[in-house]
Formats: sequence, structure tokens, C-alpha cells
Amino acid sequence: MDIATPRLLLRPMNADFLRATASGADLATLSSLIGLAVADVWRQESDLAALRLSDLQTDPDYAPWSVRAVALRDSEEMIGHAGFHTRPAAGYLASYAHDGVEVGYTIYPEHRRRGYAKEALVGLLRWAHCEHGVQRFIASVQPHNVASCALLATAGFFRIASFIDDVDGLEYVMRLDPPALKRLLGRI
Repeated sequence: MDIATPRLLLRPMNADFLRATASGADLATLSSLIGLAVADVWRQESDLAALRLSDLQTDPDYAPWSVRAVALRDSEEMIGHAGFHTRPAAGYLASYAHDGVEVGYTIYPEHRRRGYAKEALVGLLRWAHCEHGVQRFIASVQPHNVASCALLATAGFFRIASFIDDVDGLEYVMRLDPPALKRLLGRI
């Protein structure tokens, strides 16, 4: 089921779409599988597609938490992707937020600086909190990604740790706790 925000649709990427992406399918095939105009840059994400496909095959209940296409509602054009790295309460998060879930998002360069990343982030957090009762969220971000660091800070995330990722290098671990979540979502 899509998550709808005022300007965006966050559409789940099913196993067929992820499999087609991982195997290098053309844009027409990908677009027909998801019902959106898929951005060419998505085809460069075959490793992410393969990873999330493996996650779905291992745990079919992960499906609603997995990666979603971020698309403009009015044109149904894919402008990025967002989702959760696992279902809530994953073991690797125990020392950061035992009951939390890690969120991630990417907006493609030509669509940045328009508030889409914040809208997608808030849409995901609202869905996870309102539909599944999640109270704490984790995000990992590279320190040189100034825009994402600022977005997370503005949303109420704060830095709790850092680590060296084998692929991405230094990353900050940021957490959003219940009081800031309530402020962000406008709930008392």
C-alpha cells in the first residue's frame, strides 16, 4: 500500500520489481512493474535492489518496511527512494534504540532543495508510528552530507554515535526520540 503525503507517493517495491532491477531490466519494464515513470538513475541501484530482494526472500513480513519509490503525486515520476533497513527492533539497533527502526532516503539530485526529502521522511515516520506504534527512529548519515545532517537535526534527530561503514566510511548515528517525534508529527 502506498504512503501518500501532500505531494508524494511512497510506493513499495515488490519482489518482481526488485528482481528486474537487480537483473538490469530496461526502464519500460521497470515502469510497468511499479506503475510509475522510473528514473534512469534507479537502474544504478542494482546492488540495493538485490539486497532488499534478499531481505524479502528471507523475511516476507519485511515487505511493508522495505524500500519504496518516492514519486511525485501529480506526474507519478519517480524522484528517489526511501524506506526502512529492517523491521523494528532489529538486533543491530539494540544499543541505539532497542525498539526502534532505521530509516533511509534518497532524493535524486535534480529534485533536491524542494522539501521532498523531509516530506518523504515525515511520511515514513508517521506511517511507522501511527500504523505500527514505533516510538524511536535511527538514521545513519555521512558527516559530509550537510543537507541530510541538517534535515535530520531539524526533524529532531540528534547524534548518539559514529562508526566506520565498510562501504561509506564514517557515518553518524542519529536518533529521534518520542518527544521530538510528537513535535514533528504535530501530536501531543
